[in-house]
Amino acid sequence: MSKTVTTVLGPVAPAELGVTDAHSHVWIEPVAGATPDAPVLNEEGPIVQELIRYRAAGGGAIVDCQPGGCGRNGRILPTLSRASHVHLIACTGFHRRLYYPPDAPLWQMSAAAAADLFIAELTDALRETKDTAEPVRAGFIKIAGEASLAETPRHLLEAAAAACRATGCAIEMHTEKGTAVEDFLPFFLDQGVAPQRLVFCHVDKRPDFAFHQTIAQSGAMLEYDTFFRPKYNPEQTVWPLLEKMIAAGLSNQVALATDMADSAMWSTFGGQPGMAAFITQIQARLAEWGLPTATIQALIGGNIANRLATATN
Repeated sequence: MSKTVTTVLGPVAPAELGVTDAHSHVWIEPVAGATPDAPVLNEEGPIVQELIRYRAAGGGAIVDCQPGGCGRNGRILPTLSRASHVHLIACTGFHRRLYYPPDAPLWQMSAAAAADLFIAELTDALRETKDTAEPVRAGFIKIAGEASLAETPRHLLEAAAAACRATGCAIEMHTEKGTAVEDFLPFFLDQGVAPQRLVFCHVDKRPDFAFHQTIAQSGAMLEYDTFFRPKYNPEQTVWPLLEKMIAAGLSNQVALATDMADSAMWSTFGGQPGMAAFITQIQARLAEWGLPTATIQALIGGNIANRLATATN
């Protein structure tokens, strides 16, 4: 039985994705009633050009972490992918509540109803593409934790766990700077989710090596993405942390990303460093360290591709 990753254009073998940004955003529509400072990325021309630059630098795929109801538009994703020749992996699931209208139905659903929704988007089509000429399937489950397990909607966590169990699809979880991962991990284990199906995001904002080592040794994956955020002092935090994880033999439990939800980070919107910096700066620095090619390829694509892959007949 082979494994494939579900992209917006269909299934792709993990190895064919190539260099893959494990957590970013390629399209976010404005949402009425959401927090006023919610990010917006909805200009097709500059977005396509940014993706083309990423592809030209050597990029192959991007994991798009914008779930439904808070700015996702699955109808445009195939167009962006075809125009740029970049594989895009869409998601189902939920984000933080502040990115939704106050009356968004997601928060009132039962756990069973939310699970049915997530499963349908993974196995059939994203809601907004269901009745279109080109249905698009989600390739993973993106969820968002608050500062504690108690503050995070339990019914939606249960729904994500149920969808994971039913489909085998991975869960990528936004964390508030790595907070409460010690609680979220056992919650999912108690829900019957294998740690090999979990990816905890933004945890490099909590550069405690012992913590990272423990989570990695559990089988869960850690996603690092603060390389281009000066306020988190990446030279003193994420880069040394990554060195320690590699030295400890845990590089296969780490996925690298850029999380470029802010247009100020996109070169085609006049910002810096641009999506191509994932290759020209992050990959280039790993090469300067003299790491084996296989280790570099795992960190910048192979690890996340294998985690997102599910069995196909």
